[in-house]
Amino acid sequence: MKVAPYDVFRKDLLGTPVWMEAVQDIETAKLRMLELADRSPGEYFVFSQETQEIVSDTAPRLFELAFQFRSSL
Repeated sequence: MKVAPYDVFRKDLLGTPVWMEAVQDIETAKLRMLELADRSPGEYFVFSQETQEIVSDTAPRLFELAFQFRSSL
C-alpha cells in the first residue's frame, strides 16, 4: 500500500494540529486545504511526509495584515 506523501491539517482553538486527510500530490493538497477552509473557516496547513515540513498554509502573513490595515485607513 502506497503512503500518501501529503497530509492536510487544521489547527484547533488551542493551536493543536488535527489531521484531516492524506493526498497524493501538492496541487490536490492545496486545493483540499482551501476547500476545507471554505466549509469550515480556520487555519489549515499541508505537511510533506518527504521533507517533514509545512509546505503550504492558510495563515495570514504579517505583511498581508499590515497592507489590509493600511488600505482600511
